[in-house]
Amino acid sequence: MPRHHQRKRARKRRPSAASCASLAIIAAALLTNGSPCDFVAYATGTGSGDSSSSSWDTKTSRKDRRTRPAAGSVRGLGGDGNNGKVNLLVKYKDSLAHTRSLEYNSGNSTWQSHTSISTVSEERHIAAVEIDGTKEDVGAIVDEIMDDEDVDFVEEDFIMYKYNPYNNNRIDESSKSKEELQNLRHTNRYLTTQQQQQNSTVLTDERTLMESQQYGIALTQAASVWALVKSKPNKYSNNNPIKVCIVDTGYDGGHVDLPKSGITMTETDYGDPMTDGDGHGTHCAGVIGALGNNNRGIVGVNPDPTKFSFHISKALNDDGMGKASSVLKGIEGCIKAGSKIISMSIGGGPKSQIFGDIYEDAYDQGVLVFAAAGNVGKLQDDYPASYPHVVSVGAVDKDSIRASFSNWNSQLELMAPGVDIVSTYPGNSYHRLSGTSMATPYVAGVAALVWGYFPRCSNQQIRNVLALSAKSMVASASGCNRRTGFGMVHAKDAFDLLDEYGCAAGGKDFSPPSEGGVGGCDQPLADLSNVPALQQASVSNGSSGNACQRLSLKLLTDDEAYEISWKLIRADDGEELNSGPPAGRNFEDKTEYNGPASGCLGPGTYKFIIYDKWGDGIQEPGHYAITFNEKILNSNSNFGYSETTQFKIGDSSSPLGVLQPIWTSILNENFSNGLGKFNDGGDDAMYLSSKFGRNGLVMIKSGSDNYDEASIYSNNISLNNRGYTKFKVVFSFYGAGMEIGDRFCLDYKANGASKWIKAKCWRSGQNFDFEDGMWNDNTDSVFRPTAIITNSISIRFRGFSEENFDRVFIDKIQLFGHVELV
Repeated sequence: MPRHHQRKRARKRRPSAASCASLAIIAAALLTNGSPCDFVAYATGTGSGDSSSSSWDTKTSRKDRRTRPAAGSVRGLGGDGNNGKVNLLVKYKDSLAHTRSLEYNSGNSTWQSHTSISTVSEERHIAAVEIDGTKEDVGAIVDEIMDDEDVDFVEEDFIMYKYNPYNNNRIDESSKSKEELQNLRHTNRYLTTQQQQQNSTVLTDERTLMESQQYGIALTQAASVWALVKSKPNKYSNNNPIKVCIVDTGYDGGHVDLPKSGITMTETDYGDPMTDGDGHGTHCAGVIGALGNNNRGIVGVNPDPTKFSFHISKALNDDGMGKASSVLKGIEGCIKAGSKIISMSIGGGPKSQIFGDIYEDAYDQGVLVFAAAGNVGKLQDDYPASYPHVVSVGAVDKDSIRASFSNWNSQLELMAPGVDIVSTYPGNSYHRLSGTSMATPYVAGVAALVWGYFPRCSNQQIRNVLALSAKSMVASASGCNRRTGFGMVHAKDAFDLLDEYGCAAGGKDFSPPSEGGVGGCDQPLADLSNVPALQQASVSNGSSGNACQRLSLKLLTDDEAYEISWKLIRADDGEELNSGPPAGRNFEDKTEYNGPASGCLGPGTYKFIIYDKWGDGIQEPGHYAITFNEKILNSNSNFGYSETTQFKIGDSSSPLGVLQPIWTSILNENFSNGLGKFNDGGDDAMYLSSKFGRNGLVMIKSGSDNYDEASIYSNNISLNNRGYTKFKVVFSFYGAGMEIGDRFCLDYKANGASKWIKAKCWRSGQNFDFEDGMWNDNTDSVFRPTAIITNSISIRFRGFSEENFDRVFIDKIQLFGHVELV
């Protein structure tokens, strides 16, 4: 069988597919509980792949085959068991997934009546195919799919499911044990009596905020963050609410202890997301955001619904099971709704290229995904938790001891409370559940709690800070192993790190961000010994004193985007901090890119350099713009082969955000093809293809009665609110026949003024500015317009001489702008 089609990725090659004798045998194997090839994907493209991943290997172990649901069981969702239905996901190479669905439904396909096809994702070109193997020749249909030149590859539409709780004990208030009844009084009741028994002298807001607080709230330090924020309302007044998406069995929208407003949702194949016939999703929601200050039930990691919001993707049915296609729709819904965090207490299926791609793309869009490690208690790669762009979460008990059921592997990253977790359940009830499913929303909740106060940090930086601040559960020097990852998640310690170091505590950002998604103990964390502490750490929703300051780049490419590249370096030592596009890739033609060009930048001098291989810059309307703290440093399109913008960030003795950009190119004309960006003023100025050893130059002939005719001038150049306060012109010139005292001058006009203003004149003669008969290269002049704001600029060279044969030849004119910011 051909191997997988290769996608352009920055760092990792895609794994190869299984190799089998015939597609018909593979398809037939889907009807049973085991495949002779244990296939994962069928591919129609060519290319090499990495066969080191066991999940993609054709020789997958019998254990993995046993844990992977058989394809035939897909039909068991609400049906009568395995009845021969084969479910596939077809990845097209372009936008034909929807077209193919329409073709089939209109009867234009050669496929028979017992096969259905539907669009799963137009954006990702994925369709779902269901074949009734009892009435159709499965092999023939798969052959037809594979023969379609527009098909990239095919995967099984496998079963995914909630992780069954390790110990599912419903709280029963009818228990005859008085002690147990008192301990569980919070269930389905107001908690006033219990709170008075526990805190008889505390009747303040603190009491209600701590209502029936589960041990996980203290263990994760969530309550410590609440207390800190409340103690310093001026410092921590600005919170940027984070949207948290739960991909699960739904959400009991009528539960008295859960948020009611601000909820968005994605409906897949299993009904109203605001209903939950299983309870698993509602339980996870309560861990993240059960209401505080309502004298009811429990309290979540985020008890204030004004500081976060939910998006609910109901991707599993009321039995806690669903097709991979439904989960895929749910994840897409999370991303499109603007979720910054996705919590997935689900698993099932083998490693999948389709899912690997969507998690990688989500990471590049700034989304942080958390998933449960699994509840078998073995060394085992479960998915989605084991993808590198997903944070794998294991479980501990109330004594911070790893739960015996918690899976472990090289991708495990964080631990959280997951034993005997009491949380919300449908019908205004509460259940106690155990599992990594419960630990996952704890970590997702902590991420939302912390990230909301440091919104400028990237998903990579928040991920790294959670790992760096986790309480290690091992004695190794690294503090990390594959049984417990980096350890127990600690919200307050993570908050303190960001407060002290800013987003730099999370290390550098990568381009694309997915380059930094490695997972497990190999996740690249920051070395804080090389990160200077901030003098005044702060958190805000974009205030100028925010701890994290980063350079941003907006790039609109032309139809030759492959020519463009850029890098950011530290000026003093030349260290490259970031670059684009990623290695092995090009920018796409006529596409806008908009995002961070750096991680958090501390005091120092930096250079941003943009390159064009062919020396013609970016054709308009294409352009680039770099900003720092929302201040435009440079924006240009006609920059030739390259352009450098140098800027300086002040140290702690200067106001944070003081910049001193060096000269930035505005215009560059070498007259290689006529006057270019200049115009002649009359007959006494003309273009020459060569003269005095130079190719392409302009001659200004003096002696005219009208000096304006002996001139060249630029068009009015819009500066696009760049904030330039002064300008510099650099050029080369050659005087011929210029007698002592003869001169030529540089003029300028700002903001479209009618009159020219003289900037500088150059006089001939030994004791003056130049000598006749020689080239004067890199001559420069600096001028500062009187206008407070310069929105446009134009320059002019004009000759002044008494004789017609007094001439000056000008070449290589460059205009630069300078910004002085305080």
